[in-house]
Amino acid sequence: MIRKLAALAALLSPLCSAHAEQSTWSFAYTGFDVATISWDGETTKWNPAANIKGTFSGTDSNGDGKLVFSELSLLQVGGFDYVGCSWGTCRSDYTFSYAPNSQLEFKVSRYSNDPEGYVFWSTVYESGTSAEFMQYALGSPSGARYAWTPQTTLSIAAAVPEPSSYAMIVAGLLLVGVAARVRRAR
Repeated sequence: MIRKLAALAALLSPLCSAHAEQSTWSFAYTGFDVATISWDGETTKWNPAANIKGTFSGTDSNGDGKLVFSELSLLQVGGFDYVGCSWGTCRSDYTFSYAPNSQLEFKVSRYSNDPEGYVFWSTVYESGTSAEFMQYALGSPSGARYAWTPQTTLSIAAAVPEPSSYAMIVAGLLLVGVAARVRRAR
C-alpha cells in the first residue's frame, strides 16, 4: 500500500509544481491616435493600423494569480528588453501587472544621448495612456505619440509550449501505461 502511494505521489508531483512554471505571452495593442511631433508643432490623426507589440515571460512565484515586474524574466516592448536593461539608460520605477483574462498594465521607459550631448532621445510606454518616441536634436523635437482611445484593442496570447513539454507529457503517459500493464501482468 505504501509503495502504491509513493508511486502515485511520484507521478503527480510534476502536476503539483506546474503552477510555478515560467509562461510566455505575446501581446499587441492596435489602433491609436497618432501625433506626429516636429518643430512646426503637432498633428494628430487616427490610425487603425498603428500598433505596439511585445512579449513577456514570468513565473507567478507567490501563487497569487498575477504577474508583477519582479516576477518577470523578459519584458520586451517594441523590440527592447526592459528586464535586462542596464540602469544607465533605463528607469528603475517600472510597473507591470498581468493576470490571465484581465488587463495588461505596464509603464517602462528608456533614455539616451550622443556623447557630445547634441541629440537626446527617449521612449516611454504607459499602457492605457500613451507611448512616446521622441528625439531632440539641438533642441528641436521630433517624434510621435500614440494615444490610447476607446477603439484601441489588445490581443494577447500564451506562447505554444516547447517541444520538450510535449515530450514530458508523452513520457508520463507511457510510464502510466507501462505501470498499468505490469500491474495486470501480476
